[in-house]
Amino acid sequence: MAYFIPKEIEFVLLTLKNSGFDAFLVGGCVRDMLSGSVPHDYDIATSATPTEIQQIFEHTVATGIKHGTVTVIVNKIPVEVTTFRLEGDYSDTRHPDNVSFLRSVDEDLSRRDFTVNALAYYPPDNTLIDLFGGVKDLENKILRAVGDPDKRFCEDALRILRLFRFASVLNHSIEANTLSSALNHSKLLQNVSLERIMAELKKAVCGQNTAVLKMLIDIGALFFIKLTESKALEKISLLPNSNNLRLFAFLKLSSTDINSSLEILRASNAEKHYCKTLNTLVSSNDYSDKTAIKKLLSISSPEMLFDALEYKKAVFGEDVLKPQKFIKEILENNEPYLVSHLKVNGDDLLKLGYKGKDLREKLEALVSFVIENPDENVREKLLEKL
Repeated sequence: MAYFIPKEIEFVLLTLKNSGFDAFLVGGCVRDMLSGSVPHDYDIATSATPTEIQQIFEHTVATGIKHGTVTVIVNKIPVEVTTFRLEGDYSDTRHPDNVSFLRSVDEDLSRRDFTVNALAYYPPDNTLIDLFGGVKDLENKILRAVGDPDKRFCEDALRILRLFRFASVLNHSIEANTLSSALNHSKLLQNVSLERIMAELKKAVCGQNTAVLKMLIDIGALFFIKLTESKALEKISLLPNSNNLRLFAFLKLSSTDINSSLEILRASNAEKHYCKTLNTLVSSNDYSDKTAIKKLLSISSPEMLFDALEYKKAVFGEDVLKPQKFIKEILENNEPYLVSHLKVNGDDLLKLGYKGKDLREKLEALVSFVIENPDENVREKLLEKL
């Protein structure tokens, strides 16, 4: 096999090799290349210790030196390089108590989560190391734990969520023993940081097979973030692959309280605002004419309203062509629906004696008026009305 490798990555691999050390691409980038996908990033594992890596390369940053990771800077591009390592016990089911550096890639691969991620590849001479049948599992679209699944999930509970994320994104089935073990240990997810859970969920809901998440919810594994319902999760895959829209749909179909789930997951203010607004839009049944559409636009945005219609189409099977057409016409014709669209402004109202609450209410009343009467959005007419 031969794959395109960025020149910066190839430089690091060759430099390590020419310095007398083993070096391989490992993990997800190898899996993606074998699957015919372009990797999002490239991880390099090497027999060189962090100190040796820093001596070999001119520009480095000690980003995770305790766990063997040094970032090498090549042409201003950061390349993560990690020493082959063996991890000790995981007392907190998330982080190893200690890390031992190794000179052989074999033991490094044996500590990884799933066989499709336990692959090492050296491009210059086309060497592929597959100790656990990862290539075969990749061909058969199966996710299988490396070694004992109970041990893998007890070491790092986040792997349980990663398993379901990969099943969704890669559209792979889960090997029976691996699935049984993940579900049996799913209560350990409560030990994982909420930020990591949020990050995994946002990736998982953008997959091809979002229905697989139903198993986790139905077994109660995510009750602590108020995800207990799992209604029609397969329909999430019908939505455009927009992170915010998919996250909203997942919470809407799984959560007993979207706002509480977002708070618990420490969502950003932008994510909270988006989900709160979209919840209002999808709950509205009035998309019957331009006036109704403009009222919804006045509390959201065209992008959000299009997202709400996509949700209605995917989840409820609604015909949304007419409201979509209305939105496009409103935008193309520059029809007013916001205060900023008015041909008068706050200064005009101040000159007429309005101020404070009265001024705000009068502007809102004018917006409501021009939404229903767009041709009346003329400065002279609005001043006369005032």
